[in-house]
Amino acid sequence: MRLIDDGDVWDTFVDESASGRLFHKWDFMKITQKHTGFTFLPYGVFKGNELICVFPLFQKQMHGLTVLLSPPPLQSVIPYLGFVMSRRYDTAKQSKKESMLKEVTEEIEEELAVLAPNYLAITQVPGFIDVRRFLREGYDARIHFSYVIDLSPPLPEIWNGFSSNLRTKLRKVEKSGYRFEKSTDLSTFYSTVAERFSEPDMNIPMISRSYFEDLYEAYPDELGLYYLYDADGAVTGVQATQEYKTFTLWMGAPKMTALPGNEFLQWLLLGRAKEAGFRQMENVGANNENLNLFKSKFNPSLTLFLELSRQDLFGRVARWAYSTIASKGLVKRKVLSYIE
Repeated sequence: MRLIDDGDVWDTFVDESASGRLFHKWDFMKITQKHTGFTFLPYGVFKGNELICVFPLFQKQMHGLTVLLSPPPLQSVIPYLGFVMSRRYDTAKQSKKESMLKEVTEEIEEELAVLAPNYLAITQVPGFIDVRRFLREGYDARIHFSYVIDLSPPLPEIWNGFSSNLRTKLRKVEKSGYRFEKSTDLSTFYSTVAERFSEPDMNIPMISRSYFEDLYEAYPDELGLYYLYDADGAVTGVQATQEYKTFTLWMGAPKMTALPGNEFLQWLLLGRAKEAGFRQMENVGANNENLNLFKSKFNPSLTLFLELSRQDLFGRVARWAYSTIASKGLVKRKVLSYIE
């Protein structure tokens, strides 16, 4: 296991793997490093000269504590990251998968022993569930969920799976007149998302607008930004997407008007994703109870992803301080970046 300094090698590996996401791409990681203040450690695991795994880690020192995260803090709005296995792993029989994974996890454990973090958290992408070796090593595991809609059925069949209440709302919007637009203007998107993140129940440190500007400049084809306008030209729905392997509804704005604009915008994006040939549409946010009722009306399936964590005494004290003392307001903004 060693650090990689070639972004092209890294990105080619991510492109060819089954579980690599846009979050894993080299420029995405470099931009995240720039805006979060965490140091990007681009690890690769090799078998001879063959790269068999990439593992992005983010490191920060604070008051003598070493924190290692993958993904980095919440303000990076990366829901999952973790290590990525090679294409050969993806197509191997189970016995070969387990032997490859054993080699990789042994290398990871050796390097982590050298780095000696006080707090470590790794959240794997949805569907990658074989974390048995980490569990045997004493890691804590936490289950998270995401919503996924299968786009292989005909569009009318997908429509019929929606709740009747949702179908009624969508018909109403369609009759009232609307305009759907893919945009490069981040102004409305950032202001609405920043406002949402500043609400009392989501009072977390929102990353700067320049973070999104850098990401959209780096990935103009893989990142989308969509607005829905009513007949008077007012914005009624906002959605940021990732269009790489899976069509992902990445971030959206809260309800903006009495018109169900967000619902109709998601319906339009579902059609766009299907037309573009994507097999799935992921709608992140299944862990937020306040959003479950809204998102479940589209009749998605649940998929799970796993967070692994380990901490020593100092790491446990930091997490306790966060959960009992620094869970709200200004203190949370200062502390969350390092221990969540």
